[in-house]
Amino acid sequence: MSPGILEIAKEKDNEEEGYLEIEIYKDLEFWKGAGVPIISSIPFAFLVLLLTGYENGNFVVSCFCFFFLWVLIGLSLAINTQIIKRKRYSLGSYISTILGIIIGVALGYYYVSYIFSISGWN
Repeated sequence: MSPGILEIAKEKDNEEEGYLEIEIYKDLEFWKGAGVPIISSIPFAFLVLLLTGYENGNFVVSCFCFFFLWVLIGLSLAINTQIIKRKRYSLGSYISTILGIIIGVALGYYYVSYIFSISGWN
């Protein structure tokens, strides 16, 4: 067993069908998989912001660049770590990818609705 698992509860049926496994993730591999896509996207988004300047709307472009890279890096890490059999790292990367998609879509929807409200479209 890996040292990051705090508790494993097993219940066996009379027919040996399986067991219930409860895992609480305090595993460093999992958190690395969840954090690396986010942390590695920040410098690239900042670089896009510096190259385009701080003019109208360029912060939004940098923000969308951040979320795109977050999802892209998270998905590539998840697939790569699945190939080399690092399950916890892969699970963290998948969760980070899904979280990046959800937050990116929500902020994109908010931004588009804000633009439409300013321009007078109903």
